[in-house]
Amino acid sequence: MVFLIVILPIAPAQAMSRYVAVSAGSFFAAAARCEEQNLITPGQAEYLLRALDPYLSKSDKENMATGDAHGKKNSQVFVEAEKKWVSFTPDATSCYRVQGVLDDYRAQLGE
Repeated sequence: MVFLIVILPIAPAQAMSRYVAVSAGSFFAAAARCEEQNLITPGQAEYLLRALDPYLSKSDKENMATGDAHGKKNSQVFVEAEKKWVSFTPDATSCYRVQGVLDDYRAQLGE
């Protein structure tokens, strides 16, 4: 499984493309699944979503919610570079990658 780091805008109202936002939402769905399996520290995905909220436009939030819902329902992540959905199974390897992306988001926020 290949994860691409989604760079979220750190300025209010600077909207992401639809595909990037859907991908980010599906990634957070994958992070929630990793947390549920205790493969990464629980609670950090929700914390980061709250911290990112002021920087997301209305369309970002809507598209991320779409990606999150699809990701949770179908156990998939949206790979923005390929414009396609791929299966996601929480295991040590995939959740290690998820943790790396969460760490990158945290660094973008300066935390």
